[in-house]
Parts: sequence; C-alpha cells; structure tokens
Amino acid sequence: MTVTERDLLAQLTATPDDAAVRLVYADWLEQRGDRRGAFLRACDPVWALEPDHPERLAREAELSRLRVGIDPAWLAVIEPQPADTPSCECYREAAPRLHREVQDTECDGWKRLLDYIERCADEQRLRFQPRPELPPEDWRHIRTLPPTIARLTSITTIEMYGSRLVRLPPEIGQMTSLRSIDFYTSYRLHWYPYELLRCPALRGSTASTRTLYGNATNRMVFPALATPGTGVRRPCSVCGAPFDDRHAFRVWLSYRVSNDVLPLLVNACSQACVDRLPAPEEGYVAHPHRGGADVVQPKRR
Repeated sequence: MTVTERDLLAQLTATPDDAAVRLVYADWLEQRGDRRGAFLRACDPVWALEPDHPERLAREAELSRLRVGIDPAWLAVIEPQPADTPSCECYREAAPRLHREVQDTECDGWKRLLDYIERCADEQRLRFQPRPELPPEDWRHIRTLPPTIARLTSITTIEMYGSRLVRLPPEIGQMTSLRSIDFYTSYRLHWYPYELLRCPALRGSTASTRTLYGNATNRMVFPALATPGTGVRRPCSVCGAPFDDRHAFRVWLSYRVSNDVLPLLVNACSQACVDRLPAPEEGYVAHPHRGGADVVQPKRR
C-alpha cells in the first residue's frame, strides 16, 4: 500500500505527541526534496527545551528561518499550540507543564520589538511600552522579550498590559532602574525569573494573580521541574556565577514583589545558594520546592 501525505498528516493529527511519527513524515518529505522535512525534523529538539533554557531563543531562531515561506495552513496542523488566544486553561490542569510556545523571530512583530528596544536604549527612555508601537497582529505574536532588554538600564516602568507572553528572560534583572512592572491581563504568563529581584528599585507590580502558579485564589499547581540531567552552562540565579546546570538545584519560590506574590523560578548552582533564598511569603508554600501535584499548598483563601 502506498503511503500518501494525507495518511501521514492523519496519523500525526491522531498522535500529536509522537515524535517518531513526525520523523517518519520528515523522512517522507525529504525524500521528495520538500523543505518542510527540515522544518519538521527541527521541531522536536526545540520543543523539548525548557522555556528558560539558555539556548532556547537561538534554537527558536533557527526554526523560524526554516518556517519562512511554508504554508500557514500546514503549520497550523504541525505546531503544538497554534491557537492565538490570550486566555489559558492551565489552572484547570492537575499536572500543568511550562508553556513552550515557540517565539517566531522572523515575524514582523519580533523585528519591530527589537527595533523599539534599540530606540529605547539609544534615547535613554524611562518607559517601556511596546504595544502602541506594534500593529495588533504583530503584538499577538510576541511570546517573550529578547535578551537585549539588558540594555534598558534607564527604564523605570514596563507596561505589557494584555500581552501573549509566556516567559521572560533572566536579563530583566539587568534593568537596574526598574521601579514598576505591569503585566496585567497577560494571562499566559504564570511565572517570573528569580533574576527580577536583582532590580534594586523595583517596588511596584501589577499581575493577573489568578493565573500565577500557587496563587491564593485557586492554588494553581506548580509544574514539576525536570530531574537532574544533561548540563547546560548558565549564570546562577542567586550568586550570578556561571555553572554547569543539571537542574539539581532548580526550585520554585513564592515571594512578594510590592502588590503581588510572584512565583519565581530559580536556577541555583548549589544548595548553599538555595539556602540563601529569602523566606517565602507567609500563606504560601513555606520553602523552595520542585513543584508537582504532590506539593502541599495552603488552603485557598
């Protein structure tokens, strides 16, 4: 029996989490000189990376270049979470996973965001408010902020109301003049990097607290963090020293930043650095932890 592309797409649609099916389909495409095969083969290595993996954005950029020119209808079938909605159902899940949507670095919105950041840095602006600078269609395609925000040392206020962000880079900790952050109605942003606490002037925070891991209203489950495995070079969230991170000291911490108790993701280099973490906010998990449904959280308020 001859296998057709329709057969392969049907099988992939029926088993979207089966990497072996994607590889068979990629082989089939590459044998016919179809460039979609290279894209399909590159997907799983990117999707498998943790959202805060130091190489994540670079890998996403490679995938984005392969994506250029491919039929959007086909991409909507292949990519894992194509729906473009501001809301999220993670709070309903017993074992949620960290969002791993891919940032398309070849889209117009990303390029406009990079240009806007350069202007803010060059002009020493005080307010970071990219939404008015991006057409609505472009704004919806922004899933993270680029590491170049480290240049924004004059910015005192971040305004990202209504974003589709799913993660923030640790470089936000280098925005040393930052006084307030507004991510209200960014419903898919469930956690923040611990490096945010490196902003010494930060006093104001506005977040949609019901969508945060461990929040007091619905006690949203913290995703279980990966067990120790292959190392990756990164700076320690606590002391800043570079180390070979094997996730042995990767923990969650609930900590108050002005108005909100934020779930902070810590990549520490040692138990000593975990022990240096500040005390969690009263009424939340009373110690750093690795998440998962078995973590006992205080009762809902």
